Amino acid sequence: MNPDESTPTEGRAARPLLLAAVAVLALASGAVYVGTLKGGFLSASDVGGLPELAAIQAQLRPLDACALTYRRLDSKGKRPFPDSVIVHDCTGTGRVVAIKVPTTWEPQGVTFEMKRASPSEPFQVLIEKDTTLTPALQAAMEHFAPLIAAKLPEQQRAARAATAE
Repeated sequence: MNPDESTPTEGRAARPLLLAAVAVLALASGAVYVGTLKGGFLSASDVGGLPELAAIQAQLRPLDACALTYRRLDSKGKRPFPDSVIVHDCTGTGRVVAIKVPTTWEPQGVTFEMKRASPSEPFQVLIEKDTTLTPALQAAMEHFAPLIAAKLPEQQRAARAATAE
């Protein structure tokens, strides 16, 4: 046998390894692409630790809320509910409450998402990447926080009573 010739089994052994490497590369590229799309997991910045938001964090911390969303992109690429902040409680039941808010900031492009794992933690305030904490965003959050703090407990009680019936 000529030493320059490879046996048929050597070529077959390399083929699955090459296919696996290509598959891993394709999956990783797809994950990065999806994450960088508008509204994707790599397209948000956390500004929750900024001193300008400390008063908002203090107002919302005691509430049974682990996620608050205002005008974030949905799965269809739209920004629904211009007159509501959508609140998910921390109980894990999937209970959602919509708190009505003024639409004053909708034309200014205000959008945010607040998340935390438990009521004892501060919120992550997620805004779209390359967006700074604008005066309009800060003003909207300062306006929404007392409304949410006042309305949320009663709306959650009503939602719990409705599901208990």
